Amino acid sequence: MSLRKLPEIRAFLPGDLIQFEAPDSAVARFDGELQAAGRPGDPVISIYGAIGRDPYGDLDNSERRISAALSSIGERDVTVNINSPGGNFFSGLAIYNLLRAHPAKVVVNVLGMAGSAASIIAMAGDEIAMADGSQIMIHKASGVIVGNTYALAEGMKLLAQVDEVMAEIYTARTGAAAADVVSWMENDRGNGTVFLRDEAIAKGFAETKMTAIPIRVAASAAKNIPAEREVERALMAAHGLSASEAKARVAALKTGARDAAEPATRDAGALVAALTAASMTIRA
Repeated sequence: MSLRKLPEIRAFLPGDLIQFEAPDSAVARFDGELQAAGRPGDPVISIYGAIGRDPYGDLDNSERRISAALSSIGERDVTVNINSPGGNFFSGLAIYNLLRAHPAKVVVNVLGMAGSAASIIAMAGDEIAMADGSQIMIHKASGVIVGNTYALAEGMKLLAQVDEVMAEIYTARTGAAAADVVSWMENDRGNGTVFLRDEAIAKGFAETKMTAIPIRVAASAAKNIPAEREVERALMAAHGLSASEAKARVAALKTGARDAAEPATRDAGALVAALTAASMTIRA
C-alpha cells in the first residue's frame, strides 16, 4: 500500500465513444530518446511514450502491462522510470491506482517529461525524483465533441469529472491549496502549466533531484505520435480540413460511422452534418 495518504479513485467510468491522445503542446516538447539503462530482472518499470496501448504498433503502456510487471516484481520496492507526454487518461488513472496499491515503496523517476496522463501516474510515487531539465505538465481535460445537444452535455459533464479527479490527485500529492491547483490547470486557457524540476519540487510535485543513473539515448526512438494524429495531419494537408474537422473525421471512422467518411472527403465543410454518431476526443 502507498506509504502516502493518496486518494484511490473509484467508480469513474469512461464512455464508449471516448478516444484519448497526448496534447499537442506536450508532444511538441517530448523527447522520446531519453531512456534509463537497466538490467533484466531489476525491479524497474519503464513507461516511455504515450500512455495506453497503440493498436497499430508495439507500444504498450497500458494498465495490463504494468499490472503484469508488478505481479512479477512481487512485494519488493519498485522504481518507475517515466518519459511520456501523456495519453489515455483512464489508462493513466488505472496505473496510478495500481502503483498506489503496491505493498512496497514506489520510487518514480521523471527522466524527461511526465505530462498530462503521465503526470497522474507519477503522483503515485512514494518518492518522486526529477532529472536535470525534466518537467511535469498538468492541464485541464479538453476535447472535440461532435453530436447533438445530448452528446454535448454528456461530454461537458465528463470533462468536468476528469478535471475534478486530476485536481484531487494533484492536491493530495502536493499539499497545495485546491484553488492553486485549479489555477495551474486553468492557466493559458486550460492548456495548463509546465513545472521544470526545481519549481516542481518547490510546489510539491516531486521531492528530490535524481541522482546520476545510466541514461541511454535511443537514436532511433520514435516520437510515439498516435497513429490517429498522423492521419489527422494528412487530412489537413490533403483536403484543407481544420484541426477540429480532422479530429472529428478520424473519430467518426473509429466509431464505425463509415457512411460519414466518404461525403466528408468530397466536402469537408459538410463533415458535422454527415456524422451519424457522437464521438469525443479527450486529451488528458
